[in-house]
Amino acid sequence: MDPIRLALESGADIAGVARVGPLREKGAIEPTLLPSAKTVIAIASAHSRTALASSNLQVRQYDTISTYENVRMVADRIVKRLERLGHEALSVPAFIPIDMADGKFGMVGALDHRAAAVAAGIGSYGRSGLLLTREFGPRVRLGSVLTSWDGDFAAPAPFSLCLEDCRACLEACPPRALLGEGKIDKTKCGRTIFQYGLRRVIRFIGEMTEGDPAKRRDLLKGFTLRELWQNFMAGNYYYCFECQSVCPVGAHPRDQGSERRKPYNGSKAEIISKRRQVHGQEGIRAGDEEETDQ
Repeated sequence: MDPIRLALESGADIAGVARVGPLREKGAIEPTLLPSAKTVIAIASAHSRTALASSNLQVRQYDTISTYENVRMVADRIVKRLERLGHEALSVPAFIPIDMADGKFGMVGALDHRAAAVAAGIGSYGRSGLLLTREFGPRVRLGSVLTSWDGDFAAPAPFSLCLEDCRACLEACPPRALLGEGKIDKTKCGRTIFQYGLRRVIRFIGEMTEGDPAKRRDLLKGFTLRELWQNFMAGNYYYCFECQSVCPVGAHPRDQGSERRKPYNGSKAEIISKRRQVHGQEGIRAGDEEETDQ
């Protein structure tokens, strides 16, 4: 059996395999997660480039929901096929549900999908901390299937796809949360990407509890509750996609090795204009506008 071929036939856009042992040693896989597992099959489903480049937030969110759902369906097909072949297999959630217990707070999954993807040769880490793939850059969602299958395969050689001197993701990040070399200020990032996530729910409940009757009536009729309700129904609460959409790696079909794969060289004014278009004035860092006039 060829697990990569199986994954591609199951609908993955990219797939690779890695040994579980080294990933467990690094803490990338919880020890109790399928103890019999010998191999992890890493899969990636691609976003629509057009959708991620759209200035319409709902289009970006809809494409994210669709891409995560494709990861789920592909992983489920792989698991069923492996089980029919007599192997144990399970898919690990790519998004939610996730452990919300104290100490984890929904921030740590049972398996590090990016680490598994790098080990499997799907891609490499970018300065944004995202996984970069040759075909699509960071415009993918990842999934992983653990299995007891223990066949032979060649370990992929490490590589890097992040372009030298490129700062596209760092410059485009509205809250300046990307610090380079994969480091992220998670607090700044979370305030932007999860604007109407759990923290906003907690704040809304507090406002309802402490507000006077007139305030509560306004809250019940306001945008925040409508947006929170929509997120509950859709299962998505992402509000920023800039580091994915501006990356030049994989930005065009069949661009590997093309002259189009080059660092983003837009001026500071162009970068700020794009931020304002997508995120409004709050997406502009203090002092940025003054820099463009120098």
